[in-house]
Amino acid sequence: MAARKGRRQNNHNPVNLTDNESDVACYTDMVQQLAPALRSNEELNLSVIRRHKPSVTNVLSLAHYSVIYIFNPTSSQWEKNGVEGSLFVCQETLGELGEHRYTAFVLNRRGMNNFDLPLTDGENVEITEDFVIIKADEPAEGVTSTSAIAETQGIPRIYGIWIYCEPPPNSSADNRTVNAKMIEDCAAHAGYSMQVAREKVESMRQSSLHAAAAAAATIQAAPLEEIQASEPMGRQISLKDLFGQQRAQDDGWTVRAHHLAPAQQGPPQQQHTYGGMMPQHIPAPPPPPQPQIDVLGDLFRRAGLASQGPPTGQ
Repeated sequence: MAARKGRRQNNHNPVNLTDNESDVACYTDMVQQLAPALRSNEELNLSVIRRHKPSVTNVLSLAHYSVIYIFNPTSSQWEKNGVEGSLFVCQETLGELGEHRYTAFVLNRRGMNNFDLPLTDGENVEITEDFVIIKADEPAEGVTSTSAIAETQGIPRIYGIWIYCEPPPNSSADNRTVNAKMIEDCAAHAGYSMQVAREKVESMRQSSLHAAAAAAATIQAAPLEEIQASEPMGRQISLKDLFGQQRAQDDGWTVRAHHLAPAQQGPPQQQHTYGGMMPQHIPAPPPPPQPQIDVLGDLFRRAGLASQGPPTGQ
């Protein structure tokens, strides 16, 4: 007789009934949480550089590996300064004069000090077979050296950037050529931009000086009456103004005295009479002419009378 098989237990989980709208909302939330942020390599590189240098606005070129050297003029040798890592040729925000700025930035893998050297002039860049040589008046940020000559103030620093590149046909075969050309072009453009900015500032300064000179000339050429009218009360009177007014008064008095002079030659009573009857601005009439005395005739008449004498009785 065949053995009897035991009954199999039904372990199926019960099906949970849900509405379609809640399932769709839950699935959408899960997708949004799990979806990674899509960012390009350029954006990632820019975000990394801006953590160390916030003024960077764009990464123009990149070399995955480079080594920084500094030239020792005493031994005429290139010395490593302890900076190795990825090289970034970056564009920065505009300077104080509105000039364009660029920098060569190396993210150091061997320490906390990064290499940051501004590119200021195309004449300071030289490309050789082994290095991209950059001359700088000031030391680059993050650069340390044991050379006493390199630490002396006033001596230009000469840096050499060695850029790693693989032989063709690898993708990094032209890293050295591309980055060296970018450094040279950025330095030349920065120097030209600085020159234009300085000329613009000088032109604005000259224009302001000319405008100030023209305004001063206009003020000096203004009429004296306008200047006196614009002066406040209580101003000091110059000698020219004081004696000019006195002279005008003296001239008026002289004219009046000239017209009144004939009247003063007559008798006082006539002067009083005419002065009271006639206006002052009309000259008084001259006095009547005095009768002339015949002196000779008077003498002869008196002589004739004397010769006759008084009559006598006979």
